Amino acid sequence: MIENIGLVDDVFEVRIVDRLTFADHEEFRKVLKRISEGGFKSIVFDLQNLEFIDSAGLGMFLLAKDEADSRGQSVTLKGANGNIKKMLNVAQFDTLFKIC
Repeated sequence: MIENIGLVDDVFEVRIVDRLTFADHEEFRKVLKRISEGGFKSIVFDLQNLEFIDSAGLGMFLLAKDEADSRGQSVTLKGANGNIKKMLNVAQFDTLFKIC
């Protein structure tokens, strides 16, 4: 679930909590729209309180990265814990995103 979207300085931050699954794709489209509107240098997805992600959720991050790349913006995934961190490693997201 996308809990908070905010812009601080040149950073667009999106906090995702609980679960990110196909059921969240409509809400995530709003995030993609904000990315496409630009006006910032980087996007940060805060995953500290994310407990579950499926393949559709991973795909949403890839869509965000494609959109950001087309505008010269960077994407960071921060705060991933436990199973979320394992999923990002298995999907080799560290080769595509900055992860901290």
